[in-house]
Formats: sequence, structure tokens, C-alpha cells
Amino acid sequence: MRGFAFSFVLFGALVFLARADEFTSSDFKVLEPVLQPAGYSSSTSYILISTIAQMAIGTSTATAFNLAGGFLYYPFASSPVVTATAGDGQVSLSWTASEGFLGWTVSGYNVGQSTSPGGPYTFSASLGSGTNSTRTGLTNGTTYSFVVRAEDAFGNSVATSSEVYSTPIAAPAPAPTPTPTPSPGGGGGSGGILFTKTRVILKGYAYPSANLFVLKDGSQVSNFRAAGDGKWETDVELAGGIYTFSIYAVDSEGRRSITYSFTTNVPKDQAVTISDIIIPPTIGADKAQVKFGNDIKFFGAAYPNSQINVIINSEQVFADQATSSRFGLWNYTLNSANLETGEHVTKSQAVIAKSLVSGFSESLAFRVGDTDVLFGKLLAPLRPAPACGKKGDINSDGKVNIVDFSIMLFFWNQRNPQNPCADINGDGIVNLFDFSIMLYYWTG
Repeated sequence: MRGFAFSFVLFGALVFLARADEFTSSDFKVLEPVLQPAGYSSSTSYILISTIAQMAIGTSTATAFNLAGGFLYYPFASSPVVTATAGDGQVSLSWTASEGFLGWTVSGYNVGQSTSPGGPYTFSASLGSGTNSTRTGLTNGTTYSFVVRAEDAFGNSVATSSEVYSTPIAAPAPAPTPTPTPSPGGGGGSGGILFTKTRVILKGYAYPSANLFVLKDGSQVSNFRAAGDGKWETDVELAGGIYTFSIYAVDSEGRRSITYSFTTNVPKDQAVTISDIIIPPTIGADKAQVKFGNDIKFFGAAYPNSQINVIINSEQVFADQATSSRFGLWNYTLNSANLETGEHVTKSQAVIAKSLVSGFSESLAFRVGDTDVLFGKLLAPLRPAPACGKKGDINSDGKVNIVDFSIMLFFWNQRNPQNPCADINGDGIVNLFDFSIMLYYWTG
């Protein structure tokens, strides 16, 4: 017996309809066998996109066949976790192995390096299946950022690590040969050698008169103020070895920067200098909630006369620029009509005159709503999320059908949709993953 079935194909914001026969017998029924090998066809009135997929999750059997099915599986590979150790003109990297699931097999790795946080990166050739690599030919005193990329057998990237930082340093000079100091006539005696104290000298850029804190392996070892022009320098005496240093600043309004951390090797009886450390800007806002259509102002402290990159993470990401004053203060005004109602996050970054780029500031959350609420006042709680029906039943009518699909299309590609039931898997965006789950629970 044959019937008709319909399958929806998404392309951009449009929905296309394709039809196929249903096949049934006393032993089985094949529903919607419409998915074909990947490709597309078109005419003046339509475009039909197809993909390789299976029909339904599970296994069916009959006397004549065994069908192992699944609907749009998505392979996954875990991200490597990287550690970096600095050396003389080089950095040694090691990482955990990436593991592939649902069809992906990790066959090798390559390393990307950059002198700017966030890239762009220059990637090495494939390093095979090993989990370590030493990057040579680097400049001592320059901070490098690294990522490790896992690849499949065809050289396609399937997972990327988080960024790590390291600063190569020069190898210790050989110890000097002692030279006796002649003693004056009459008495005996001997001279001595003045050895360099083992220490690290840190230099960089912050905000005018900022209060800076330096931590070594998590413990505070220095607290001082930046100069009036925002530059700072400090030195820390220590025993030779490998240390992780962390630095943060507090501006004149009491706002704290994000912590900048790096690991370096300090040889015994040597002074190691690490320069061009840029403390990320601080960030604040005049409102915790802004009425839709009104302005919201962001501000903070940074190195004087710097370019400030302001990023707004919303349904669409907005990026704009401001400039810090000669006193190290910056501000940026945004009209909220460019944003959708709901939660948003912003952050900032400084680019100083030498084209040195800081890391990002801490992320600052704010809301677009029906009223203005000054920063520091309590926000009214968001309305409680509605109780969603079973998976895919967006309107909670007990069925998963074309009505639920229509609601999903309304919120398609939206982040944190007003109707959270449309985000079936709860990952913060309505997309093909949610559509796949809906089809699995489809009742018609």
C-alpha cells in the first residue's frame, strides 16, 4: 500500500516542501523516505536542497530486512587541553588527546601561534597523532598565544583548544669565573663575586595611578601604583624556577580589571624582563536595564589615548570603537533600539599607540526591557519560564505537529527566544538541532 508524506527543507528563512510515497505492508511501514544524497536542483520557481541522512532513530526488523536508522546525527570531538612551558627562543606545548564521537576520528593535530590574543594564527603542518610540540624560532620577551587544532584523516579541523599564552626568555649566561681581589700589603684576605639577584622585572601599561597587584603562583607578591601616564614597572625577587604570574588593576572608581596571567622560567642568578604587558580595560554601565529605544552608556579606564574596541554580544554581534582620554577614561553610548528585548553582554579591549592589543575586559551583563533601571539597583526578576510540554510540543497541546513547527520557524536562529520552549535542547539558540528533536517526537 502506498500513501503520501511531506518533508520540510529549510533554506535561509524559507521553507520548501517535498513529497514522497509511504510504503507499508503487514510487517512494516516506511515513513517519509524523502532524504536523498546531498545536492540540490532548481528552476525559476523553487530550489530543493537535500542531504544524506537516515529516517528515524532506532532499529526495525522484518523477515526481509533489518533497518538501523537515525536522523541527522552530528559528530563531535572533544577539545584538547593545552599547557605551555617557556624556554630560550621557544615554547614547549603539550595537550590532552582529542576524542571523536559519532563518526569522527581524530588522526592528528597542528598548532596555531600568534603574537596577538585571539589571532590571526599561523598554523603548522600536521604533527601526526603526538600530543606535544616545541615551537622554535621565537623572540625572547614577546608573549605568544597558541591554540591546538585536532584534525580528521582528511586534514579537516574537528576541534580547537582554548588559547594559552607563554613568553620565551633567554637562557641563563654561564657563571662568571671568580677573580681574586688583591689584598693590601701586610694582611691576608680574599675577594668575592657579586652575583645578580634572581628576579623578574615586569613592565607594561595600565591606567593613570591604577592600583596594581602581582601574584606569583596564586599568592600576592607585589602591590604598587602605576605612574600618572599609565606606565608601570615592578620587580619580584624569587628563587630560580618556573612560575605563573597574574596581574590585575583597580581603577580610580574601584572597578577591577580582569586578571592577566602567564607562565615563565626564571633561571637562578638571572634577572628576566617581561615587557609590553597591557592590563585590559575596566568596564561599567550607567544602567542595569535600559528601556527599549533609550541610550545606555558604557565606560571605564584604559591606557591613555588608546583605541577601545566595544563588543556587544546579542542576537547579532555589534562591534564599535571609542577612544580613551589623556586621563585614561573612556565611554561609549549605545542606542538600545539596535538590540532585541532580553539579556545582553558587553566587553571591551584596548589597542595602544604601538599597536599592542590587550585581552578583553570582564563581560558585563545588561538587559533591554520596558523601563530604565540604574546600575546598582535590583532588577525585577524575569518572568518565570513557561512549563514546556514533551519534547517538541512547543504550544503544550499534547501533540507535536505543524503548529509547533510554525512556532519554531518564528523563533528560528534566535538566541534565548522569548518562548523558551522553542529552544528544545536548551542550548540558547533555535536551530537544526531543535528541529531534529522535534521530528523524532513528531505525532502529526
